[in-house]
Amino acid sequence: MKRTLNRYSASFKQQVLDDYFQSGMSQVECYTKWKIPQRTLNTWLTSCKSQEKSVSLHSNSKHMDAKDQALENLCVENERLRREVEYQKLRVTGYERLLEIIKQEDGIDLLKKGGAKQ
Repeated sequence: MKRTLNRYSASFKQQVLDDYFQSGMSQVECYTKWKIPQRTLNTWLTSCKSQEKSVSLHSNSKHMDAKDQALENLCVENERLRREVEYQKLRVTGYERLLEIIKQEDGIDLLKKGGAKQ
């Protein structure tokens, strides 16, 4: 099977990345919505993260003073951490549901009771 090489304009890449960062959608939702390969989105995000250290995603970052740049970096980091917390909450919910199913189907309670004797 022969792979075709797609070329995307810089404005399209920026539009996809802006949508991803501003909407808070998952990578799966993003590449599905924009009909791009998963690998392409991962490549763009990796290059974006490496550029983020020195240059802001916004074109007017050259005119910002150090405090504004630091604030913007904190906002980007804050958004990344918010997504990570949301993901971890979903994982915990999944594990809790799994424990409930095991208890219902097998009668095994894997949760440690509070105040157990040692």
